[in-house]
Amino acid sequence: MKRLLTIVLALAGTLTLWAYSPEVNDIRISVRLSEDGSARITEVWDVVVASGTEWYLVRENLGDISISGLEVSDEQGNRFFNEGSWDVDRSIGEKARKCGLHKTGSGYEICWGVETYGPHIWTVSYTMTNVVKTLNDYDMVHMQFISAGLSSPPHHASLTLEAPVALGEDNSRIWGFGYTGTVNWQAGSVAAESSEPFRSNSSMILLVRFDKGIFASTSVQNRDFDSVLTKAQDGASYDDKDVDEEDAAAEIVAELLTLLVAWWLFVKPMLQIMGVVKKSNRKRIKEIFGRRRLPSFPGWSRDIPFGGNYLQTYYIASHMIGKDDGKYSIVSAIILRMVGKGNLRMQADVQGNDEIAFVPRASREWMSKAEKGFYDMLEEASGGDKVLQKKEFKRWSFSNRSKVADWVKDMKEEVREAFSDPSTASDNTSYESIILTPDGQNKAMQALQFRQFLKEFTLINERNVPEVSLWGEYLIVASLFGLAEKVASSMKRLAPDIKVGDVRLQTASLSDLVILSNSFSNSTRSAYAIHSGSSGGSGSSGGSFGGFGGSSSFGGGGGFSGGGFGGGSR
Repeated sequence: MKRLLTIVLALAGTLTLWAYSPEVNDIRISVRLSEDGSARITEVWDVVVASGTEWYLVRENLGDISISGLEVSDEQGNRFFNEGSWDVDRSIGEKARKCGLHKTGSGYEICWGVETYGPHIWTVSYTMTNVVKTLNDYDMVHMQFISAGLSSPPHHASLTLEAPVALGEDNSRIWGFGYTGTVNWQAGSVAAESSEPFRSNSSMILLVRFDKGIFASTSVQNRDFDSVLTKAQDGASYDDKDVDEEDAAAEIVAELLTLLVAWWLFVKPMLQIMGVVKKSNRKRIKEIFGRRRLPSFPGWSRDIPFGGNYLQTYYIASHMIGKDDGKYSIVSAIILRMVGKGNLRMQADVQGNDEIAFVPRASREWMSKAEKGFYDMLEEASGGDKVLQKKEFKRWSFSNRSKVADWVKDMKEEVREAFSDPSTASDNTSYESIILTPDGQNKAMQALQFRQFLKEFTLINERNVPEVSLWGEYLIVASLFGLAEKVASSMKRLAPDIKVGDVRLQTASLSDLVILSNSFSNSTRSAYAIHSGSSGGSGSSGGSFGGFGGSSSFGGGGGFSGGGFGGGSR
């Protein structure tokens, strides 16, 4: 009889397990940043538990980040007792309504007892110090908030991030990695949300760049944001077709070979580091620069690249990864050139917002075909008052995506024709396959040396100021490399005004002009991305490569803090 009772109880337990299927229905995360750089993080997990004795979150790659103030409650309002240090090796009953931190060799695990199997909604709150990092030029948050390799891939996830001030494109830039979805500004906060169910190797990584003055974090890193972004965007893709193919393949592998998922996640990044994954890109880099890998420090040069030919310089700036980066920074340069030639001027509306005004009867004879085409688009977008706000052009470009696409085609053709000199290019039959001669490759490397000079422009003091008459050209080239904001800020410190083209501009307003010109570049990129079918789904404003919001990238995000691999039921 005793043996029969044991069997019956065992079967009953088995039936209990069969009654539930493990699920993570939804994860909602709220991040509130404080001025000192710490974050109060609240996570709501809507799950179904079918096994294990506890739930845990992986928090590794912490550096100087510490975790404290853990609070956990369930759907019935029961508050869990914080034990401090967590003992993993206990029964489900011993862990019930308790929580704590489990220290590992790589960081911490945030743990709490599951108590019973079935549906649960847990609310988990904790504080992380030093989440905001103080960089040389900006401040940032680069955090993986949802780890890859959860016991059950979430069906949906969303995250909001708040700062001490309202956030928007005037004081921040945003990127999302590791998931298929979007990241945008929303009512002064950053909002990230998945648009598809997670896969086994999905995660949620957020990278936010802040202007100086918002935070006073003591977590200082002696590097520029550009180095962070370069690492994060290695492997990033905003082309839905490519992402879908890669994700489908990864999903098949995960389903058939679940025991090898961890191996795959570690080996693939290693292959990328070795250069195996991006073989075709390395080939194009060599055709343009004469070497398969670009040096981290190419040297230093004050000579304006390609004798001032901004079309050729743009091609180099946009192909540093071996293919067109899709940022269309040439638009920013065109806006600056038009301001310098007196065709456009920046002014403020009654609310103090920057806008573009058209100068009547200004000559357009100097413009190239592509520049005249972009001027026509700006003028059409401005309407009858001939005054253009950045949001106005954004709306127009989305409604006239085919016109934007035609302009991009004409611009690329003009760039291709700029390499018609056989001493510079051995093949310019198409924009995608321009091959430079050894002399052209030397000029391309010199362009990277000038880029290094621009990056270090902020370190120049008054005694070593380069020729001020060239600063207008410096600013235009800096816009091609995405460095105009930094260079404009340095110019403000060094001189009261500079001459851009034929117009003298106050350096105090240069940063505002650069930000405004960048907004037109971003609108062009987004409109073209949607027209090309790579926008990342309805409601998206294109891939967030430039930091202005839009679709997230499934790949990339390297160099983050927090997160890791694993988590969920155990």
